[in-house]
Amino acid sequence: MKKITQKLSLLAVTMLLIVSCETVDFGNINTDPNNPSTASSSGLLANALKSLPGHLTQTTSILYAQYTANGQYPDESKYVDLNWSYYGWYSGALKDLQAVVATNTDAPIPSSNNAIAAATLLRAYYLHNMTDRWGRIPYTEALLGLDDTFPALDSQETVYRGLIGEIDTALGMIDNKGNPGGDILFEGDMNRWKQFGNTLKAIMALRMSKRNTEMSDFPKTAFNQAIGGAIKSASDNISYTFLADDNNDNPWQDRFVDDGRTDWLMSDVIVDYMIGSGSDTDPQDPRLHKYADPLVGTDRYVGADYGVGNDLVANYSLITTDIIYSQTAPAYLFTAAQIQFSMAEAVELGWMTGSAAAFYNAGIQESMTQWGVDAADATTFIASAPYVDMQSIAEQKWVALFLQGYEAWAEWRRIGGPATIVKPATQLQGTDIPQRQAYSSSTPNINEENYNAAIAAQGPDDLDTVLWIFK
Repeated sequence: MKKITQKLSLLAVTMLLIVSCETVDFGNINTDPNNPSTASSSGLLANALKSLPGHLTQTTSILYAQYTANGQYPDESKYVDLNWSYYGWYSGALKDLQAVVATNTDAPIPSSNNAIAAATLLRAYYLHNMTDRWGRIPYTEALLGLDDTFPALDSQETVYRGLIGEIDTALGMIDNKGNPGGDILFEGDMNRWKQFGNTLKAIMALRMSKRNTEMSDFPKTAFNQAIGGAIKSASDNISYTFLADDNNDNPWQDRFVDDGRTDWLMSDVIVDYMIGSGSDTDPQDPRLHKYADPLVGTDRYVGADYGVGNDLVANYSLITTDIIYSQTAPAYLFTAAQIQFSMAEAVELGWMTGSAAAFYNAGIQESMTQWGVDAADATTFIASAPYVDMQSIAEQKWVALFLQGYEAWAEWRRIGGPATIVKPATQLQGTDIPQRQAYSSSTPNINEENYNAAIAAQGPDDLDTVLWIFK
């Protein structure tokens, strides 16, 4: 029985986890030169980029950050789902990106360096998100095919250090010898890829802030290396552009219009916070007018109770129709507001010089600009929400990251958020929000030895275990 289980585990890993398997080399036998079997580099990069929409608009992460609440089906906001699979990333986007690198390494053309750089930076982005979700993940032994069908789950320190190194290598490869095909994110603009890489590196470095001392200032150094090349203005915000066709449009529009779903309402957590010292018809924070729609036939903004069923959907505000009814509304990867708040925090940490208050105010202003808030209204709000300390940064960064679920959830776990966090009746034991996502329920069977080692080092495989990077 044990042998059967091992064989099944090997088959499962081969099929699901590390699918870039080696094949026997039969030379040119049975090869049709008119029907190449290897996908083009441009097609692979485009396909890997098409994983961004689902990631950026994933509803669970947005609920974790408590921007939205559920309608009549509250399980998602009660954190009922414990187990989440990362296998699709390895068999999908990460495999495609590895193939982009291999194709351009084995048969280089003038634009190969830039194609490799773009693929490497996108790979770092995905793996960074994955380790922030699960903690230990396959990294150094991932995607080795039959050379390693049972990859170790590496520590977050190993993953973060490795990815920072990969980002540096990729940035150093960028040249002016040609643009990579299939770049549906930046249309081959390598200056934008440089901004992407430096912004990602700066955010990852700050994500390690609690570990700076034990890492001998590695995070601080990485942050200062990157921040000069990161985005600073809302005009440089990095977003995924959707198209006005059903195959490539905004997933929010698909949910609310095509599927007729109203399962995601504005939560009382963010609505009440943004109303602040104002009223439900005249909120203190003018961004609420841009984030949400008032109740039909009124000027009132009302958030739904988080973590419970809210059957009477008409009684609550929805996300603005500019997003949920638009096929082309963008989804943001990184914004200048996030970087300005990051610089404010870096000043507080002693990582850089400057005025934390000035960077904080700039963060709010860039967010206002991003959402098209009137300049006078933005100025009035900034005056009403002066900088005090790190808590000011935490709260305003949370507001600015609206609908950027994974980024907001990660920052909430690291520096906190508003005091209005709700702890619904859930399976959480000691935390207000989930601290991680549990591995797929099949992982203990597929990769038992390495799974057990990861749990022994990291902690119980549940939603409560605080990850190394957030301790």
